[in-house]
Amino acid sequence: MSAFVGLLGVLLGAFLGKGLERLLDLRRRRDRQIDMVFALHAEISAGQSAVSDQNAQDEAAYFLANEDPVAPADRSDFVFDSLKTDISILPQPVVHQIVLYYRLAEQSNLMTEFLTSEAYRRQSPEERLRYRRSMLAGLEDQRIAASAALDALESYISDCGLTVPQRSRVASNEGSNRSDHRKPPHVST
Repeated sequence: MSAFVGLLGVLLGAFLGKGLERLLDLRRRRDRQIDMVFALHAEISAGQSAVSDQNAQDEAAYFLANEDPVAPADRSDFVFDSLKTDISILPQPVVHQIVLYYRLAEQSNLMTEFLTSEAYRRQSPEERLRYRRSMLAGLEDQRIAASAALDALESYISDCGLTVPQRSRVASNEGSNRSDHRKPPHVST
């Protein structure tokens, strides 16, 4: 009988140990999810701010009028980049909106990089203007997707009983100096 009680104690201990380990893993996962949700909120909020600046009426008019627009692609989405190998860490209610936003952001980057290509330069002025109009439409789609992603993140944060952060408003200085983009930038020393 004592052997049976001993075996039962070992089994119960192993079961409790595994159960507690599983609960701890779930807690760590939830903590990581919340950290990622807040980090993505900051990153997407900054991206939405930059896209809004680029799509502002005066910036859009300048972009369309400029025969040779060149700007760097925004490759600063390091939070999302860190999730690409394990996107399952994101809570299910936000995944769709997050992926859609970053897909449109990548498309915008590819279109921006195309502005420096020989294929773009070979196009007629009308074709280049049409391409730039298409880029502005894509930026508007990205801005709308950013808003939907932020809404989803904020809803999730609220559902977790946490304080929803403010959407950041980061002023962009892209194109603000109206410089000739064919020349290297002036750097003051």
